Amino acid sequence: MTQKSATDHDVGRQTEAAPEQPLQADNPANPAAAAMPEGPRFTRNRFRPFTLETEEVSWPPEVTEPASPESLEPEAESPMAAGDPHALASAQLLNRMMQGISSSLQDLQGIVKAACQQTKAGATREAGSPGTEAGSYRDRFESAPDAYLVTDDRGIIREGNRAAAAMLMTPQPSLPGKPVMEFIAVEDRSSFQATMIQLRQTGAKRHWEMRLKLPDDTQMPVFISVGGLKDPQDTLVQLLWLLREGRERKVEEGRLKTLLGQMKTCLTGVVQAFANAVEMKHPQIAGHQQRVAYLAVAIAREMDFSLNQIEGLKIIGLLHDIGMIGVPIEILGKPGALRPPEIDMIKTHCQVGCDLLENIDFPWPVLPTILQHHERLDGSGYPGNLTDKDIILEARILGVADVVEAMVCPRPYGPAQGIDKALEEIYQNMGILYDPEVVNICLKLFVEKGFKFN
Repeated sequence: MTQKSATDHDVGRQTEAAPEQPLQADNPANPAAAAMPEGPRFTRNRFRPFTLETEEVSWPPEVTEPASPESLEPEAESPMAAGDPHALASAQLLNRMMQGISSSLQDLQGIVKAACQQTKAGATREAGSPGTEAGSYRDRFESAPDAYLVTDDRGIIREGNRAAAAMLMTPQPSLPGKPVMEFIAVEDRSSFQATMIQLRQTGAKRHWEMRLKLPDDTQMPVFISVGGLKDPQDTLVQLLWLLREGRERKVEEGRLKTLLGQMKTCLTGVVQAFANAVEMKHPQIAGHQQRVAYLAVAIAREMDFSLNQIEGLKIIGLLHDIGMIGVPIEILGKPGALRPPEIDMIKTHCQVGCDLLENIDFPWPVLPTILQHHERLDGSGYPGNLTDKDIILEARILGVADVVEAMVCPRPYGPAQGIDKALEEIYQNMGILYDPEVVNICLKLFVEKGFKFN
């Protein structure tokens, strides 16, 4: 069997110079491709995952950048490992809020330490007097907008400021002697106990999110930041707590999700507009990109791609032939055989498409996939003559979907060859031109699951 269908929309078309030769397998080398450096021209990695770094703070506090909240719920996997954009925005918001919390806790540490030093120095000035240093620290503690607690190393409250009493809905004089555990929601107490063990062992600052159980039986999400205070013998003597209500973050998360949904809809609309622009110039290939995207997404689902990867492959499918806008209509719509220079012109569409989209920061490998979707495992593809190990998986999927659609649907130069011919093409060249795993899944979709193009 020939390999005529291994190129793009000219599957089954013959050249005038060599009427019986396939377009891809034994053609003379493309001068344009030969002049290019080996491999894809686009090699930039535009997507950089967002990471948080943690900072351990010991007593006395140093003037450094506040610690980040990486230690918050340490057992949970970072959502950015799945490539989730909602998680990126939420992490940035959480990072800003926790920096503020860390700064406020350092203020509290300064207040408590200064007060202790004043006591040890045997200051005889009247406590609480407007002109005394100790009085000013006490005023700052009481008037702070954030909820502050001072506890012993077991978490028994020694004192709390007015904001803490208001948050916990408990009279301020009643706070001393109560365990912090009493105010933690039942569902979060095991996690709280585990964190307390770590605090007693290391005294290192910790940040996490929990729910408070209030006296009126309601729950309140809060961000908690705790640091230990040690004596000169390095013994943990008390814990300094800062609590900040988390409802603001929940509201902001909802707003960000709405905004991201609107941006996603906008991006899909822009991508569809690009695809429509190509079809307006070349109506004879109308629907091609949509059908290729439809099949590529079906293959990706069978390969257990994440939702984010599937979304990216859909976008890539809708854009993969955008470079055809640079091909003259007289060539792409020509009903007869193509001359070698005309074939070379069509082959430029991969690089043209990559160049058109180069300044857009996609969170998926859009550019390398568009550039490589006509590469083949044996190196006979274009534009870079890449081989097996150099072709990314998304390009392998798109390459199979592109060939099948091109053979199943009619073209200006001839009728559709049918699904049987298309499946025979990818089966016969499995492992030679096309990725074996992708081919097997594609065959399964059509033969076992009855897949059909819309």
